[in-house]
Formats: sequence, structure tokens, C-alpha cells
Amino acid sequence: MERIAAAAGELFQAAGYMTVTMEQIAAAAQVSKRTLYKYFPAKEAVLAHLLERELARDLAGRGLRFDLNAPFRANVSALLAESAAWCERHPDYLLPYIRYKFGSFEPNAETADKPADSGDMVQMWTLLIAAAQQRGELDATRPAEQLAIYFHYLYFGALMRWITDGRLDLKQEFTTVVSLFVDGACAARRQ
Repeated sequence: MERIAAAAGELFQAAGYMTVTMEQIAAAAQVSKRTLYKYFPAKEAVLAHLLERELARDLAGRGLRFDLNAPFRANVSALLAESAAWCERHPDYLLPYIRYKFGSFEPNAETADKPADSGDMVQMWTLLIAAAQQRGELDATRPAEQLAIYFHYLYFGALMRWITDGRLDLKQEFTTVVSLFVDGACAARRQ
């Protein structure tokens, strides 16, 4: 898998993601197309593997730690600022990646065994939400895992808006996501 992913990454860098074919990836990795498809059913799956591996490596390298006693808004805003910077370094890959992830997102996939710095963002959201629920900061009537999935879709929605509208600021989009999640979409009450 890693040899295939490395070959694909080099091709994506040299020729651009959109022009690279699965046949070219197989040839560069020196594997048969059958072997390639055994590990990666589509070019988007190779891209997802590459980006998620890089994200996990970047998170581990930064030693990202949360203060689970800090407010949810502060923790998640710091993580989203890091995510925005990371996304801004990978704009050409994000649209096909997000399309693939939406099509293959498994909200019931087991993530409990993964550490927070594994690159599994749903797991990170779950940890932050559960801590905020324990402090009484967020409503605890819904499972943290359910709220994390909802938050993840808001996150992807903000990314899609940013990708498709070059005038938007990703950090501001993420700030809106946090406000929407924490405060809801209710109109402000007049006193």
C-alpha cells in the first residue's frame, strides 16, 4: 500500500491530480492493476490514504494536545485554525478528497481505539465534545459520538464552501461552524 501511495503522490505532484490515471499509478508503483485495485478501488482512495497519512503525521509531529478542561470553543477553534492552515496548503486535492469522503463516510466505523492524534477527526471532535458535556458546557442528552458526526459534517460543509468560492476565508468559515454548533441558528433574543 505504501509503495503504491508513494508512487501516486509523486505522480500527483509532477503531473497534477486530475491528469493521473490508475494505470499510471500501477506502472509507477510497479504493480499490476489488479493489485492496485485490491488496495485502492479508485484514485480518490489513494488520495485519501495519502492525505490522511500526511494529516496524521502532521498532527503527531506538532504534538497536538488538548486541555480538556479548557472551553470547547477554545479547543475546537485552535484545532480548526490548524486545519485551515493545513487545508490552505492542499487546495488542489481537497475537492476530490471531500467528494470521496462524503461518498464513503462511515459514521458507525469503530474509532474508539484510535488516539486523538491519529488523524481521525471524528475521534478528536468526540473527545472535545465529551469533555464539554462533562463540564456542562454542551448538552449531554445526545451521545458525544452523534454530535461529533454532526460537527464533522458542518466542518466538511465549510470546506466545500471555501473550495467552491475563492473569495471566502477558511478560518472565518470555521468560526461560523463553531458558532453554529455551539450557539445554534436561533435568532438573538431581544430583551
